[in-house]
Formats: sequence, C-alpha cells, structure tokens
Amino acid sequence: MLGHHRLNNPLLAMFAGNDGHEAVTVPSGTILDLTAKKFNGDRLMEVIWNGRKLLMFTEDLKNATVPV
Repeated sequence: MLGHHRLNNPLLAMFAGNDGHEAVTVPSGTILDLTAKKFNGDRLMEVIWNGRKLLMFTEDLKNATVPV
C-alpha cells in the first residue's frame, strides 16, 4: 500500500501532540498519502494528511481505502 488512497469510512489516527499522543478522526472521502513506513510490526502505518504525519492502523487502511 503506497501512494494516494481515498477513505471510504472515517478512521482514527494518532499523532504526537504537545502533551503526548493525541487522536483525531479522519473523515470519509479524505485523500491520504500512504508512506509505507510501518511501526509496531505491521500494526501501524505512517500517512500524510493535510501536510501532517499521522499513524493509522494498517488493517483499517486495508479495509477502508481505495487507490486513487
């Protein structure tokens, strides 16, 4: 999974905030740039959304995105 993908469902994403890790819901229809950088084995993948690096669950991305 590399390149640009569109979300079919809203998904949870995490990022490093000022007070530790924070979570945000990324809305459906969003275009994500999947970098293929994986963390915690294959469980988390780095994505870029609006110029911001986020971590999302790899399994969620497989089930809720389509390539564009």
